[in-house]
Amino acid sequence: MTEEKKEIDKELINKVKKGDLKAFDAIVIFYQKAIYSHLYRLVNNPDDALDLVQDTFIKVYKNRKSIDLDKNFKSWLYKIATNTAYDWLRKQKRLPQNQEIDEVIEFETTDANLAYYNMEQANNLDLTAALQSLKSSSENILRLYYQQGFTYLEISEILQMPIGTVKTNIARAKIELAKKFNKN
Repeated sequence: MTEEKKEIDKELINKVKKGDLKAFDAIVIFYQKAIYSHLYRLVNNPDDALDLVQDTFIKVYKNRKSIDLDKNFKSWLYKIATNTAYDWLRKQKRLPQNQEIDEVIEFETTDANLAYYNMEQANNLDLTAALQSLKSSSENILRLYYQQGFTYLEISEILQMPIGTVKTNIARAKIELAKKFNKN
């Protein structure tokens, strides 16, 4: 599959839905790196992330009949992965407490947007370090939005949080990143 193809086609997903193991293997191969990356950022342990990847794909296969071909398969997969990680973290009692956000800030500053889009051109600051310095929830949301290309609504469904909270977290993370880049 080429890089241009960002998602698995519906025909392959339909085969998985019917129990085709070769089609399922193709989906696992296609998504396993991205799912591992996503889970690693949530649990911060490579061995645990690998276990959770396996658990995620087991759940996908067990629930393959509930796949809705009219909906985004990638969002559904990420939601399963995220819930698998959250369940595991709860069992480990390591799930960060979500803070309630009283105000929903639905704005994006030009400076913050410019800082984010020009991050790769910033010579003095390592992007990975900058992202990791954010709260883990903000880093995760930014990665889902910018690296994985999910919409606000899809992120809201994946992380099971209100869309306003997603928008707020993205806006705040952009502002925080802008401040980091403007210092250098």
